[in-house]
Amino acid sequence: MRIASMSLVTMLAVAPALVAAGEQTCKGPLTRSETDFVFLAGGAQVHDQKTGLIWARCLEAQTWNGTTCTADDPKAVNPGPRITFDQAQKLAVSRRSTEEAWRLPTKAELLSLREPNCYNPSMSLRLFPTQPAWSSDGSFWTSSHEGKGFSVVDAIGNSDGWSTAEPSKTRHVRLVRTVPKDKP
Repeated sequence: MRIASMSLVTMLAVAPALVAAGEQTCKGPLTRSETDFVFLAGGAQVHDQKTGLIWARCLEAQTWNGTTCTADDPKAVNPGPRITFDQAQKLAVSRRSTEEAWRLPTKAELLSLREPNCYNPSMSLRLFPTQPAWSSDGSFWTSSHEGKGFSVVDAIGNSDGWSTAEPSKTRHVRLVRTVPKDKP
């Protein structure tokens, strides 16, 4: 726990610079406090103590470098990869191990990370730092089935947005897992 606390203090010391360095705009206070979260795996994962979920801090095709996520292609207009729902499901399965059961989040889970007062991106750069800042924008697959498609969460803009997409369309991926039952 001491290591996690030290990581949190280190990240909080760096975080204001990340928000200032990016193009993120926040009009009003953040809805979540950084004290709700504990950083794991050298900072590459974040445990939301309110929901019990553990999130990959980087999107697929981004890499954690110890302080931020960097896009594999920093000049790309959107983070990658944009993949179909079936490809996203297979990707989540490929990331699973006996210790970490990664999966696509539900719509409600993914929306729990959004900062409705922020945009470009709408996710807190203190919790999900990324360079360039806009590389967290895009629409993301969820596991929530709605009508003839699956719910996708739109992370662009300043409101909680979602829509439905047919499984053959392409979207981005942010993986999540739950705390193992044998862990506190």
